[in-house]
Amino acid sequence: MKFFDLINKTKDTAELYIYGEIVSGDKWEDDDVTISEFKESLENLGDNVKTLNMYTNSPGGNVFVTVAMMSQLERIKDRITINAYIDGIAASAASFLVMKAHNIYMYKSSLMMVHKPMIGLLFGANASVLREKAEWLDKVEQSTCIPAYMEKGTEHLTEQKLNEMLENETWLTADEVAEFFNVQIIEETRDVVACVDENVLNMFSNPPKTLVDGVKNKQETISKDELELRKKIANEAKASNEITKTILGGIYS
Repeated sequence: MKFFDLINKTKDTAELYIYGEIVSGDKWEDDDVTISEFKESLENLGDNVKTLNMYTNSPGGNVFVTVAMMSQLERIKDRITINAYIDGIAASAASFLVMKAHNIYMYKSSLMMVHKPMIGLLFGANASVLREKAEWLDKVEQSTCIPAYMEKGTEHLTEQKLNEMLENETWLTADEVAEFFNVQIIEETRDVVACVDENVLNMFSNPPKTLVDGVKNKQETISKDELELRKKIANEAKASNEITKTILGGIYS
């Protein structure tokens, strides 16, 4: 899986693309990339690079990888200006990843979704392991996610309001994001369903109808066998999500 692509565009500007799901970064194929390669790519940016434009169209993904990416972006912020562009969607982990940028830009049609940090269901895990993971999620939320959101918050974003949004899986339009976060809206429109598959969408509790309809329309071009496979994956993912919500007592998976 290739969850990022870093390109030296000019002698003083680089472009970072976060398109699709942020995965664990395991190396299964030659084209796969890892979090270590992400770190090395940033470190290998020449001293002449002064601007990093980060383009995001992602439903989120692995919270471990995302937190590591945030730490690595933080290390270069003192010498490189980071501009984050939400091309279509920044949901889940992708929503707090973009908060590490100096400047955030969002297209008029783009969406952002915030919720509590999540991990996948740990099959075979006992109660002690689940409690350990739940505690880790709480720590990530308190030490990483909430500070990142609040740092970019406007006067309308209180910790109480943020906690409400995180608890309720809140989907925000560009105008709503601008009310609570320091972002600049670009009047152009982009395709917000370009990176979202049904199996990913089913992990969310209340995605916007426009997004659901867009994904369904996109599926009309998919073969019947592929569609059935995606439905199976989606149902399994949804079942795992519901089980873990019950096990962790409200700390989502």
